Amino acid sequence: MDHVSTFFKSLWKLVESKHTEGVYNTICLAVLLALPTVVLILSIVICCHCCCSRKKKTGSADIKTEKKKKKKNTEEDLWISANPKAMMLEKIPSFSA
Repeated sequence: MDHVSTFFKSLWKLVESKHTEGVYNTICLAVLLALPTVVLILSIVICCHCCCSRKKKTGSADIKTEKKKKKKNTEEDLWISANPKAMMLEKIPSFSA
């Protein structure tokens, strides 16, 4: 417990000394001390968002895939032929007169 209080006292002394040196040092110190907090909060928000959205999508995704499979079975298969060059040659008019 004594080490923790010593750490925070030395941190507070550092903050006070940088503040007396100037405004620029105070702003830089505030940004450096706030970055870990911002990263922690941002990671918690992203984690919660991913977990909540995953639960909602799994139930609806199964229903959507079943509907797509049913539609594919009833629709005709409309594939492009394997010889597109032969089809293109048939459509080109001949210039022989």
